[in-house]
Amino acid sequence: MKKKKYIFPGRRIKTELIRNLLDEIPDAIYFKDSKGYLIMVNKAHAEGLGLRPENVIGKTDFDFFPEKEARNMTEDDMKVMQTGESIIDKVERTTRPDGSHHYVSTTKLPRKDQSENIIGIMGITRDITQRSQVEEEKLKITKQAVAALSKAFEMKDKYTSIHALGVAVIAEHITKKLGWPENKVVDIYMAGELHDIGKIAVPMEILSKPAKLNKSEYAIIQEHPQKCFDILSKIKFPSPLSEAVYQHHERLDGSGYPRGLKGNEVIMEARILAVADVLEAMTSHRPYRAALGLDKTLAELKRGAGEIYDRHIVEIAVQLVDEKEELFWRRENDFNL
Repeated sequence: MKKKKYIFPGRRIKTELIRNLLDEIPDAIYFKDSKGYLIMVNKAHAEGLGLRPENVIGKTDFDFFPEKEARNMTEDDMKVMQTGESIIDKVERTTRPDGSHHYVSTTKLPRKDQSENIIGIMGITRDITQRSQVEEEKLKITKQAVAALSKAFEMKDKYTSIHALGVAVIAEHITKKLGWPENKVVDIYMAGELHDIGKIAVPMEILSKPAKLNKSEYAIIQEHPQKCFDILSKIKFPSPLSEAVYQHHERLDGSGYPRGLKGNEVIMEARILAVADVLEAMTSHRPYRAALGLDKTLAELKRGAGEIYDRHIVEIAVQLVDEKEELFWRRENDFNL
């Protein structure tokens, strides 16, 4: 019996097969051309917009989302097409045409023709709103725990408590300048609030001593990062918060403490805290010395940039001081101690 020759399906049939397959996938999937126009969407994408697929084709994100959100989406599309690099699992908050807000995880891949020229993008978006709500509740509980710890420390040492809040504000601004997502901005703020919590185990006579510490007293102070880690590592944070706090006195050249870490061993969160810590501490009054002033502080940071402190973080800190009021992290009543 002669074997029947297989006839490969034509373009229209192949397109229908692909469309039917995509419609079975619960994630929103869409294809855009080089100008951002939607040329194919699956059923989930159209339903998420409250429309039929044929009413979505030929339109752009600006037809469905608020201008700021659409602009951010378009910028991501352009980045993928210009660099050829994919965006993987970017979490963002979107507003649908019906006004409802959703958290989504989006992946964008470059589309290429047979000559390997980029001609558009393919997007895959998964609704993670329910998961995000759970994470927000966890974060709320974590913030409450942080607030309780901070309050307990404030009751013992007002100076260090004010210092911690200042470090938190500086670190928060630096992180925003770096363009980190909102969840990381929140994390670094909490790390700043708690970076000295280990001093709760340091005797008050050492913390408030109106003179230079002797060698043994300073050794006790140097134990506070380890104490911080011992306290915070027992709390399940959604970030390396406890490790960042553990490292905030480490220095890039290995001269810091408690572990003498150097270079890439020091995580970025700790590098941010280190610069924020120096900026706040040197410009603030202490029981054993007067504030050293902004000029001396910035000179110290610039002198250590690239060797002791992360050069880019120092540059951002200097930029923030230039852009804002000199001590932008301080509240007015902090000066009344």
